[in-house]
Amino acid sequence: MLKRFGLWLVLIVVVIAALFAGQYFLQPLSSDLSSVGQGQPSLVLAYENFHPESGAMLNQLSRIKSDYMDQMNFAVADLGTPEGKAFARKYGIDNGSAVFLSADGEPLRVSFLTSDEQALRQLLNEKLALIGVVR
Repeated sequence: MLKRFGLWLVLIVVVIAALFAGQYFLQPLSSDLSSVGQGQPSLVLAYENFHPESGAMLNQLSRIKSDYMDQMNFAVADLGTPEGKAFARKYGIDNGSAVFLSADGEPLRVSFLTSDEQALRQLLNEKLALIGVVR
């Protein structure tokens, strides 16, 4: 009985440590959409809680965000909030899709993002080059 309790305790500690490590290493994307159109290109992901594809895209963007932060803004249109829903309607994005916006907030392209990191980086580099931001 005591051995079983010890195993459960170890499992709980490992899960909690993994959650904290994930939060430390992955920089979450902001749901503050007020930065869109404020002088820096943006990528806004439509995100719905508890949807596996949205979660995968959010994690992928969080992993590469630090490499692009000086060139573009990353944000999430949380479809569980009125602001996120309104933004998604305005730009025609749905769960798992994203919109690229110029520095002044003009939409450049709506697309579904890939979970392949190399392809996602290529897409971001192409969009940045299109608006004159050299990487």
